[in-house]
Amino acid sequence: MLLVLLALAGCQSVPPKGLTAEQIAALKREGFSPTDEGWAFDLSGKVLFGSDLDRLNSQSQAIVERIGKTLVAVGIPHVRIDGHADASGRAAYNQQLSERRAQSVARVLVGIGMQPQNIETRGLGSSQPVADNRTRSGRTENRRVSIVVASD
Repeated sequence: MLLVLLALAGCQSVPPKGLTAEQIAALKREGFSPTDEGWAFDLSGKVLFGSDLDRLNSQSQAIVERIGKTLVAVGIPHVRIDGHADASGRAAYNQQLSERRAQSVARVLVGIGMQPQNIETRGLGSSQPVADNRTRSGRTENRRVSIVVASD
């Protein structure tokens, strides 16, 4: 009897860890790129904010809704949202602003059906610029939110 139980236990499959091919294909279609931390909504697809604003405009809200619906449809329940700010103003204020930006994206994702407990938000202030803060266009690019999906 013990041998039968051991044999049956060996036949049970362990669920695969990581993302499926379907999930990866969906992330690619939405503009996510692989990173060291998983998959991130790439620079051209970042959600941008106006100066000193933490609300999504209608175009950005539509992008976040589309991405959220895709993630839900392919069974990706967990995301991390990283809010960013440009280097204008005080560092403490930029930190708070970046947190509010991440939370505004989280609210949209919850609105389309993601569970709040599966959404991690982080404010990174102006600590990770992707462009030169000395130029207007650079500051515009740095006011953004990244959506990150872990690959494991």
